[in-house]
Amino acid sequence: MKLKITLCLAFLLSLSLNAQEFNILDYGTKKSHKELSTKAIQKAIDEAHKVGGIVIIPKGTYVTGTLFLKSNITLKLEAGVELFGSSSLNDYAEVPVATEEPHFSKCLFYAKGQENITIIGHPRSEINGKGYMFKHSHERPKLFRIEECKNVRFEQAIIKNSGSWCMYFRECDSIYINKCHVYNKENRNNDGMNYDGCSNVWITDTNLQVEDDAICLKSSVDKITENIFVDNCTVSSYWASVKFGTASKSGFRNVKVTNSQFFDSRHGTIKLLAVDGAILEDVLFENIKMFNCGGPIFLRLGNRGRDYSKSIEQVYETDVKPEGRPVGKMRNITFRNIEARLTGRIDPPTEGIMFTGLPGHYIENVTMENVHFSYTGFGNTGAKNNVIAEDEARYPEQLFFGVLPSYGMYARHVKGLKMKNVTFKLRGEDDRPAIVLDDVHNSSFNEMNLDLKAKSSSVITTKNATKVKFNNIKVNNKLKKIK
Repeated sequence: MKLKITLCLAFLLSLSLNAQEFNILDYGTKKSHKELSTKAIQKAIDEAHKVGGIVIIPKGTYVTGTLFLKSNITLKLEAGVELFGSSSLNDYAEVPVATEEPHFSKCLFYAKGQENITIIGHPRSEINGKGYMFKHSHERPKLFRIEECKNVRFEQAIIKNSGSWCMYFRECDSIYINKCHVYNKENRNNDGMNYDGCSNVWITDTNLQVEDDAICLKSSVDKITENIFVDNCTVSSYWASVKFGTASKSGFRNVKVTNSQFFDSRHGTIKLLAVDGAILEDVLFENIKMFNCGGPIFLRLGNRGRDYSKSIEQVYETDVKPEGRPVGKMRNITFRNIEARLTGRIDPPTEGIMFTGLPGHYIENVTMENVHFSYTGFGNTGAKNNVIAEDEARYPEQLFFGVLPSYGMYARHVKGLKMKNVTFKLRGEDDRPAIVLDDVHNSSFNEMNLDLKAKSSSVITTKNATKVKFNNIKVNNKLKKIK
């Protein structure tokens, strides 16, 4: 995969070596913390678009409102550039509102129906949306909003401080994000990257530190989100490091996340959600390390059934009803070579793995191999007999289910679960079993080492389970036969 990315980036770079350059200073741009240069920078972009040129942003500080990116241009920041978004909403253009929250119509960069757009940054330059200026505003501009575009590349860009989502791609094909840094913690809804109905996406050697979901795949359109490859990334998020959903209408297919580190995701780390009829299949997480994270893996097949035919706000109440689309499918998911030192939420304790489908609608064929997790231990929770509500249509968030009856893993409505060489260790006391299986079938558990601190509990509790096999299970480092 890396060879393919390298060759593609080399090819795209070669196209720009002899391209005509357009310096924004030649079009009246002012180096200033206050004076707006939107029209001048846009003029340089428009001229470069005519010949497939390079827009040069030289050393200096600049302020701009909405810029419209065009086909066959390269936007190149030289060393020492600070490109700020305006702090006035009046300087941002109105563009159509997306179907999912946040419902904001303004952004700093916008492109629709374009192709061959390249953003080249520099380690000593940045694009800064000044999102901290919009904390109490009725409108909080996104930073990049790119729709129905093809061949979009970000290279070595430092992108920070959006008013809401930082980088939003909708129905795009062939996106390359390489050696970029995304910092987005100055506001709420500060996602890192969102890909809705996109295909053929490569995110490599990139660092994200964000307030909300970091790498978020969505499906609110009729086009499936597929062929997504994330490699050698470092991700910090107060919420999910990687998330599919919550918009999950059409589906997600062929996603690989490899050789990456996730940290400080205290509200859930990996979240794979199919609640609006999506087909979620063929997903691999491999060679992943987590630190200071909670809810390490959350799989949810639900029945919200939203069609996203119009812009709609999220609903978080418990008494919501399905909206009509049929239940989707979730299958063929592999977690391999995963290590984690978990430190989840305390109130409620949210630190275990959770897989939950629906009665009659099963999560299918999940493999966990070479997985080693260290858990905090929450002492006397009194939760080992907790009954977990189905909440089929509620917004899919693990913490909404309350304290799980197991400290390590809770699996319900699952078929074809395979676990091999899995370790659950406790750093403190916990009165719950390691694993609870409810309505789990045709599954196997091999070569596992599970800590158990609860004196009166079985290490694995099963209910309504059939054709489940246990082999070579250790409890507190001693072999134990599990019936």
